[in-house]
Amino acid sequence: MPKEILKFPVNFLWGAAGSAYQTEGGNTNTDWWAWEHSIKRMDELRARGKDPEDYFCGIACDFYNRYEEDFGLAQHLNHNCIRFGVEWSRIEPKEGFFDEAVLDHYEKMLQAAQARGLKVFLTLHHFTLPIWFRKKGGFERRENTEYFIRFVKKTAKRLEQYVDFWLTFNEPEVYSTYSYLLGVFPPQKKSIWKSWAIVDNLIYAHNKVAPILKIETGKPVSIAFHLSDLQPSGVLGGLARSLSHYFVNEYIIRRTINNCDYIGVNYYNHHHVGILGMRKNSHSKHEQTDLGWGIHPEGIERVLLNVKKYNKPIYITENGLADSKDNMREKYIKDHLFFVHRAIQQGADVRGYLYWSLIDNFEWQHGFWPKFGLIEIDREDLLRRKVRYSATKFAEICKNNRLEI
Repeated sequence: MPKEILKFPVNFLWGAAGSAYQTEGGNTNTDWWAWEHSIKRMDELRARGKDPEDYFCGIACDFYNRYEEDFGLAQHLNHNCIRFGVEWSRIEPKEGFFDEAVLDHYEKMLQAAQARGLKVFLTLHHFTLPIWFRKKGGFERRENTEYFIRFVKKTAKRLEQYVDFWLTFNEPEVYSTYSYLLGVFPPQKKSIWKSWAIVDNLIYAHNKVAPILKIETGKPVSIAFHLSDLQPSGVLGGLARSLSHYFVNEYIIRRTINNCDYIGVNYYNHHHVGILGMRKNSHSKHEQTDLGWGIHPEGIERVLLNVKKYNKPIYITENGLADSKDNMREKYIKDHLFFVHRAIQQGADVRGYLYWSLIDNFEWQHGFWPKFGLIEIDREDLLRRKVRYSATKFAEICKNNRLEI
């Protein structure tokens, strides 16, 4: 049977993503480290029969020191871009004190990525906060956004010549929901009002800082939006889906789009929505990841076509799965890319795809057991890097800029 060749646009960006804390670890100045070591958190884990030490980030993957090796592997796998972040609590460990040695280090990291031919998407906030900022109330208070803006201006001034794309925030939808509605992330405050206050303050902070970044660096700015594919289910499912879609997928993007030069899309989830709310994997027979997330590649096409209306370039800044045995990853990537290509054919201006993640990393409240990486991190053997088979198949797509079906 002849193969179908799906070609992607010229200069399409191919790569993988990661975040600062999840890969760097080794930072006692962040609220996540403090939370992990809190009595409350450790008691919660012990009550579930878990060993708290399995949920300490520690040095994570030691990416902070082994970035050269990881960039080299990305280059070997034919990637031409990479996404990672800087850790605010490293750069400003105490209020008003900016650690020049840390900025020097991040500058070397960015230079190393540039030397490998990797265009960089740099994330400025990916869930974690300096402890001193948390003590002031974090993003719960509108006036505190000025501290974030100060940090961004300082960081951008030092690093801008090595950055190709800025991301002010990663998934503000997830940050507000998991920290202040569901109470899963620190500070574990369950309050719908605080959750909405956080959302509005992050919107405010982005809209304030994005024009500054654009003017002072000349580089495109956006947010990595967490966008889900929502489908109606049952009686009044259409109405329920429309309402959910507005709050889940539209509320933040509509209020920041004028200060976004492109749209960063993080796609993982497909939900069926009925009058009683969202139900994961309901009325379907999806395959599931190791985390129990349903695999639904068709959804990425609908998500991309939905944001097409904003007439902005689109980059898929995250898409991936937990798959410790590497049985599903190759098919997952190819199936999603098939529907990405379909969206492009229908006019969605998609210009890049970054798989989550380059390396296995610390998966927040889950610890290290979920394995998302194209590259395995052997935690029993000095964090040795091992390229997975699926990574080599993705490398072929990156090299040829096409997908064979």
